Amino acid sequence: MDEDRLPTVTPTRRHRETKGSGLRKPLYATVAEALTQQITEGHYPVGSTLPSELALSGSHGVSRFTARAALASLQRQGYVTRRPRIGSVVIATSARASYSVQFNSAADILRFSGTTDLHVVHSEDVKADLPLARELGGEVGEPWIKVSTYRTSPETAMAVSWTDFYLRPEHRGIVPLIDKRRGPIRQLLDGLQRRPVERIEQQIEACELPADIAHVLGVPPRSPALRTVYRTFSEGDKGRTYVAISLYPAGRFRLTQTLLREQ
Repeated sequence: MDEDRLPTVTPTRRHRETKGSGLRKPLYATVAEALTQQITEGHYPVGSTLPSELALSGSHGVSRFTARAALASLQRQGYVTRRPRIGSVVIATSARASYSVQFNSAADILRFSGTTDLHVVHSEDVKADLPLARELGGEVGEPWIKVSTYRTSPETAMAVSWTDFYLRPEHRGIVPLIDKRRGPIRQLLDGLQRRPVERIEQQIEACELPADIAHVLGVPPRSPALRTVYRTFSEGDKGRTYVAISLYPAGRFRLTQTLLREQ
């Protein structure tokens, strides 16, 4: 497994365990928070190196895999950079500045997909219930392939968003290819159907991050976020090519639009 990738976060019995009214944090998140506090308090200043995975596993009483996930979480938040044969070097004492992108057209939205690194967490076949059918603009009982992912900034490896893609069953062949290269999903679909995305319907609302997704993005559960639903349509196609539901944590991502008055 890639060192920068977290284990699958599909809710399991361990993730559903509660303490009082809140969810119990994964062990890697607890270790990451302890390291974050030490960084912000100056115990590990900028330029210093954090303990190795082996040292962290011993000092915190966790597995080496858990220690690796904790360090990867700090990297996604922009606190450290991982260097071969050196280790995790502190590069900031607070979460790095947000990832900024300007959207003025459908092409800008698609271009953002090609400027970030996409990581697949899991995929599954689903049938749309009434709420999901309304969001996807489809029918109740319609089959979809759901691919859950998160994106990281290529400069800092900081996690900037979470996206659930809903693909048509006939597009199953691209699922194993989604995180094998940088680039938007629509490029993979173009190879199957040769029809470019010509229209995107966008819906935006404020929300709170679910606990399991918040852990992956390295922010507290129920943190404020921007939620967008993108429905993409291809030329000459009355149905949706695919639908993407994305979550952008507050302070981690900035979307800028310029609107001009019609003449």
